[in-house]
Amino acid sequence: MRTWFLGALLLLWMSWAAAAPIQITDIAGRTVTLAQPAQRFVISEGRYVLTLSLLRPDNPVQGLVGMMQPVSWTYPDLEAQLHAKFPAAKDIALFGHQDQSSVSVEKIIDLKPQVAIFGVHDHGPGTQNAELLQQLEKAGIQIVFIDFRLDPLRNTVPSVRILGQVLGAENQAEKFIDFYQQRRAAIAKRLDSVEEKPTVFLQAHAGRFDCCVGMADGMLGPFVAAAGGRNIADAVAPGPTSKHTLEFLLLENPDVWIGTASGTAADVQDGKEWVALGPGMTDESARRSLQRYLSAVEFQAMDAVRTGRAHAIWHDFYNSPLNIVALEAFTRWIHPRTFADLDPEHTLRTLFEAFTPFAWQGVATVNLTPGGSR
Repeated sequence: MRTWFLGALLLLWMSWAAAAPIQITDIAGRTVTLAQPAQRFVISEGRYVLTLSLLRPDNPVQGLVGMMQPVSWTYPDLEAQLHAKFPAAKDIALFGHQDQSSVSVEKIIDLKPQVAIFGVHDHGPGTQNAELLQQLEKAGIQIVFIDFRLDPLRNTVPSVRILGQVLGAENQAEKFIDFYQQRRAAIAKRLDSVEEKPTVFLQAHAGRFDCCVGMADGMLGPFVAAAGGRNIADAVAPGPTSKHTLEFLLLENPDVWIGTASGTAADVQDGKEWVALGPGMTDESARRSLQRYLSAVEFQAMDAVRTGRAHAIWHDFYNSPLNIVALEAFTRWIHPRTFADLDPEHTLRTLFEAFTPFAWQGVATVNLTPGGSR
């Protein structure tokens, strides 16, 4: 009798827990209440499918009914794998193109999502789009804000946790968070005993734009300080990014130069002179693209280039929870002797193998000289 009673009590508790509403505080500080994990939802950028795969490797796009642009806009290799493994992903609707100005509110409403997952400040609708948000809320669509771009050091962990709540994937979210926090804590602990803070210039989209767009207070900019360096753009940049002259760069003459590589293997084949990394790239092809860019006389005058302390990193870490790889790379490059054991490429492969249904086939970091400080 007692066993029966306890069993009935357990079933009652489980039923109550399943029916309990989910209360979320999103990155914008808004309180959102869901009756249950979202069964139908949209995302602002196709790139967030990779984030979804960290939380739901069995089917990252289950319930995803729309996104602003295709995954191929940032991850063509990932989209090919996605379509091969989950053919239904080909039918996910698009409600825009490359930025928030292209978004069709009517299309989102027609898709009948329960939840719209947006970044507070990415290429899609953000907290500043008051009219669009009001239209969606009036249609009964809950809006949840995440952030891996504006302040990723602070917001990556809570954003992953929020997504876990929205999608009913709390356990998988916590597994990723444990991995992320352990790696970050290990770096911070070892940096406590390091007094030297080499100067660093972090240049966005190396080769794609005229020199030199620097990352400072936002995106990957703060990762320089977290890796034990001093970002020379911090004192002069008005925001996350700003344009600097080549004269500024030569005058400051940073100890370490890091470029973000937004060129792809396809760009290299097309003859574009952008620094390239990512799927399809090899260490050799990536190094050639970096060497070609830094072969200009002006760059050759920089100590970082002359001493081989010039490096490049895959640009797409700037808006992704995989940014722990960027932190490891920066730390190794800024303090090569203290952190010679760090292997960011191995960390990236581990993340793909342990958390996603996809394979990583490419190179995400490269040094100007073979061996370098990677």
